[in-house]
Amino acid sequence: MAALCRIDNVTKLVLSLTTVPPRFPHVDKNLARLLEQTADIAEINLYVARKYRRFDYDAADLPVVPEGVNLRVIDEDLGPATKVLPAAREYAGQDVQILFCDDDKLYDNQWAQRYVDAAKAHPDCCIVEEAGHLDNPVYAHDGWQGSRGPRAQFLVKDWKYRAKRAATFGKWKPSKALSSGYVDILEGWGGVLVRPEFFDEACYDIPDVLWTVDDVWLSGCLERRGIPIWLNTDNKIRSKEPKNEGSDAALRKFVYMGHDRIAANRACIDYFRETYGIWGGTKA
Repeated sequence: MAALCRIDNVTKLVLSLTTVPPRFPHVDKNLARLLEQTADIAEINLYVARKYRRFDYDAADLPVVPEGVNLRVIDEDLGPATKVLPAAREYAGQDVQILFCDDDKLYDNQWAQRYVDAAKAHPDCCIVEEAGHLDNPVYAHDGWQGSRGPRAQFLVKDWKYRAKRAATFGKWKPSKALSSGYVDILEGWGGVLVRPEFFDEACYDIPDVLWTVDDVWLSGCLERRGIPIWLNTDNKIRSKEPKNEGSDAALRKFVYMGHDRIAANRACIDYFRETYGIWGGTKA
């Protein structure tokens, strides 16, 4: 079980996540794994909205959390960004690191400690274990390159990669990241370490459609404030356990106002380019 304690004069580590009604009965598996972390964890908070944009539920169906986990019922559904933004507001002004994650992935017990260690080397960065560059096909895919170096390097899924995948009947599935470095887009399913002061009030004012793509929204919020995102590949353990996302809850399959995941990603990127001039954009 995680050591739920704080040593005086040491930054407090808080784990934060959210869930949605279809996954209420299943989130206990994730929470149990978080309680097995070896890192010193002050609190584990599960944020649940009283009312969701996509789902209805009865208060009697709220998830039952194990000892050591706090259920935080909040008024506003911020979409998947609910996994971190309420925590950033709750711990504002405190010496806290917030490690947020998905509710449908089981994390190895060294996971949180890797983030703590990486943050010591990169104290002013957002730390991630899964990420991408803006030129990825699921994002802008227009050739834009960030200027921070070193840039993280990723596996090229060329014909050699696909041939090996086919030859092993899909059993060979390496991590897409080849090296640590700076990235453009955090990918929350791998876990993300931030501090409350990384987020200002504008981060909570999410335009319609853009609330569906928290990875790009949160990355844009960090970039416009000059906060780098560092991809850590040191000692990373690739999970082989299946995700328990549920077909009716998966945002990657969700289409909202005519926007699928890629269209919403690109709408979000355009918003930041046009509004803040980041990612190669020109502020209006």
